[in-house]
Amino acid sequence: MDTTNESQNCRYTDDSIKSKYVAKLLHPVKLSGFQGLRMDDIAKTMDISKATLYKYFTSRDEIIEHLARIFMTYIVGTEGTLGTGSSDAIIQGFKTSFIQTLLIANYGTEILFHDFREVYPQLMADIDSAISQRNERLRVFYERGMEEGYLHLTNATLIVLQDELLFRNLLDPHYLMKNNLTLRNAIGDYYQIKKLQLFKPDIHAQFDDTGMAERIEQLVRKVSYGV
Repeated sequence: MDTTNESQNCRYTDDSIKSKYVAKLLHPVKLSGFQGLRMDDIAKTMDISKATLYKYFTSRDEIIEHLARIFMTYIVGTEGTLGTGSSDAIIQGFKTSFIQTLLIANYGTEILFHDFREVYPQLMADIDSAISQRNERLRVFYERGMEEGYLHLTNATLIVLQDELLFRNLLDPHYLMKNNLTLRNAIGDYYQIKKLQLFKPDIHAQFDDTGMAERIEQLVRKVSYGV
């Protein structure tokens, strides 16, 4: 009997279960942070008993560390490598990065980051590093798209910063109300604006936005309700 493989499979299963439970904290902590959370609150949010909670986690510190890991792995790093070299690759990379930038702005709120800075500064440093590395990958992605003739020549760093700043504003209900916008329409319209801003006219005809409206709708639900 291969006990090593059995042990590894058990560990992977446990880690998957932990991630499923901790992911349920993403929506509430983006709104209120985590400093006020007790283990009772965490168990309730995860919809499990305290006995089950302690079966998988030894402390609140472990849960917060796992939360930071989920943020860095799934929220910041989902794109993997952004490919270029063809119009299809650059279009797909654009769509993926658009969705992911919105997720980062949605979950990476100032309230949450304040708590990380106050209580777990090293975890915040790791998150900052992960975001910086992603932004660098995006900058290189855009610059290669320009070199290959798919994108208009412009400042790639400003493109990345523009998305970060605008998404943070669009996720602010007061900002939306002040400018007579709805989140759903604002995100959809900004996606169309970005296409016109970035891609040369001959590439526009190659876009297939089938399913993009559904993905944006799913994002709106995540932003608004955490589902």
